[in-house]
Amino acid sequence: MSQNATGSVYHETYRNYLEQLTSLRFDGKEEVLGITLDGDAIVVPYFGQSIRLTADGLKNEAGHRPDFSDCVVVCRYLIMCPLFEPTQKEWAAYRDFPDAGPLTVFWTDTVERPLARTFSGRVSALEKGCDALGGSIPDMDIACDLCRRFTPLPKMPLLLVFNDADDDFPASASLLFEKRASTYLDAESQAILGHVLSNRLLAAACD
Repeated sequence: MSQNATGSVYHETYRNYLEQLTSLRFDGKEEVLGITLDGDAIVVPYFGQSIRLTADGLKNEAGHRPDFSDCVVVCRYLIMCPLFEPTQKEWAAYRDFPDAGPLTVFWTDTVERPLARTFSGRVSALEKGCDALGGSIPDMDIACDLCRRFTPLPKMPLLLVFNDADDDFPASASLLFEKRASTYLDAESQAILGHVLSNRLLAAACD
């Protein structure tokens, strides 16, 4: 597929999402989604910044349309808004979610494996990247070399569990969702969100 054709598909997908959003109302959904309403704008916290949805579409804090991946995640998060906030907050692997099956190879190859490969023997560099992205130390007892909790979207935390290589095993990295994640994002959007976080960690550690 040519770059122009790909761009056209992205534009059409984005336009379809915006059309769906115009028919939805978010009054009273602030707590369920962790968003705020500012006049006619919907403000969505995303990786520590704000993305605004207005009649003109999505805009980041610089006033530009976010990357397509970010647009997909934010739009799907709003479109899938549940009636009530789910309570299942236990952590689960991506492969355990409904409909994740066709994307588990993508998840392993582009989300978790690059983290394990890049930060093998470089736990301090990974810690630096986590700190740059606002990763917090979770209040839980887990045996690993590094564990950090991220909140890219208000109700969609991700847990990074990293074990460095030793004499018996190679380095491993796991990104976990809360079990309620599939209420807020479909499997494809979950995969996109994990990929965005993985790429941001790789970039932040190199800055």
